[in-house]
Amino acid sequence: MAMAKWGQILIDSGHESDAKTTIWPLIKFDLEWVTENWDSTGCDLWEEVRSDDFFFNRMAFIYCLNAAADFADQIGESLGASYRSVADDVRAVITKHWNGNYLYESENRPDDGATIHAITTFSLDLYTPDSEEAAATIRYLVKAFCNEYPINQEDNDAGDPGILIGRYPNDSYAGGNPWQLLTAILAECFYAGATITRKKMETRGNYQLSSTENAQWMALLNLDAGATASDLAAAQVSAGDAVLTRMHNHIKADGGKVDEQIDKYTGKQASAENLTWSYANILHALHTRKGLSPDPPGPTTTTAKTTEGGPTNNPTDPTANPTDGPTDAPPQTCCSSVMFESTGAIGTSNPELVGSYRRIGTDATGRSVYKKDDVYLHYVNDVAYKFEAWVFSSSADDLMGDVVNEDTNKCVDATASTWEI
Repeated sequence: MAMAKWGQILIDSGHESDAKTTIWPLIKFDLEWVTENWDSTGCDLWEEVRSDDFFFNRMAFIYCLNAAADFADQIGESLGASYRSVADDVRAVITKHWNGNYLYESENRPDDGATIHAITTFSLDLYTPDSEEAAATIRYLVKAFCNEYPINQEDNDAGDPGILIGRYPNDSYAGGNPWQLLTAILAECFYAGATITRKKMETRGNYQLSSTENAQWMALLNLDAGATASDLAAAQVSAGDAVLTRMHNHIKADGGKVDEQIDKYTGKQASAENLTWSYANILHALHTRKGLSPDPPGPTTTTAKTTEGGPTNNPTDPTANPTDGPTDAPPQTCCSSVMFESTGAIGTSNPELVGSYRRIGTDATGRSVYKKDDVYLHYVNDVAYKFEAWVFSSSADDLMGDVVNEDTNKCVDATASTWEI
């Protein structure tokens, strides 16, 4: 897969000769083994058990064979049809991994987070992140991991949204803890599902969800009858945000360092330090999330006032209700609009700031971004200058503002009355 994509990059940048003479021989060499041995006994993703029917491996084979076939066609090689034929053979047998309740990894280890990784990373048109099978598998596994890890139960009791997941129940390696790379891939699966849902809306409009065709997603995200595609997309994004938020809460104290695991008792990072795989999956999840901004509209609309003297009402905080992870209702977002009022110095010197602001999305911290005319109301976290605050500015990317509030509340409508020029 990586070589085929790199070859495509070379072609796009005008180096087709290198793609043909350097990259193609490597792809061909690797796939000679795959085409002959895809149904042979091998290792699982974690190199612990052996089988000839791993779901992760077979999803990877299907994806890579098709990617290599496309690359072969582009450079005039003749093996494309052969690769697609083998991919079809693998596809014909992988369907047995759906047991009617969830997608299992293998007969000797059915419950495994590797299945979510495969769905997110390798799906083409089979078991895509928006599929009912994906939702059912997530629902099954997050319940298992919620019960498996005491830190999940502790976070639930504290009202923190999200879920931490690991490799498989009863894992004993290094204590058997949640894994950052798998938690990140779960978040990305939600984001990828939301991306597909939005894509469908381009042709179908804001269609109403079906209690049969969308039953698993409605159950997973607690969507009521009458919910629409827009509600589903919003809930998928919220679920992904909740998962990343919980993970971030356990790693943020380490200055950007991301390890392999999070201790299931203490919530501190553990095992292999600075794991490349962890960084890669987190960055890829954030990249997918970036493509979903601004947020899709949510199912409800609320308003709140934020005044120079403090907020006049306080809507539900995203962490107000304990959950069992994404299988429960997605965390509610901050108000969809806020009113800023000032009868003091700010209103006199900056009258353009006074008025109603509409929520247009969220930033990297998960906080809402609001806008009125050409004015943005958003949160700033300037690590270099150790400055955090809600600010009014001319751009959502500005790190400076004339009027600020150094309250670090998740929602601007819950900030204290400490706005200052």
